[in-house]
Amino acid sequence: MSLYWIRAAYSPQAFKGMITEPQDREAAARALFEAVGVTMHSLHFSVSTAEIVVLAESTAQSMAAVEMVIMASGAVSSVEGIEVISAHDMTEAMKVAAAAAARYAAPSRG
Repeated sequence: MSLYWIRAAYSPQAFKGMITEPQDREAAARALFEAVGVTMHSLHFSVSTAEIVVLAESTAQSMAAVEMVIMASGAVSSVEGIEVISAHDMTEAMKVAAAAAARYAAPSRG
């Protein structure tokens, strides 16, 4: 499982719907994520960028399913799932990359 930072830009129609009929969008998002096996850790809103922002844990396949359902809903104009790793995991990745870089021959720059 990987951690994902998910950003989805709400459509103007979605904002109109939320103003017309205020509702708990976190509950709706959690139900969707759970339906495809994604663990939602937190959900936030950015009104200035018209986005919903979620930190979730998922497999790549489940993340793709969430993104497809969200886009198909028409409530958003874009969605982006960015895989993120912890500082510890990044340090370990640096060590692996350093060892690999020592063995890699870059193409000549002629």
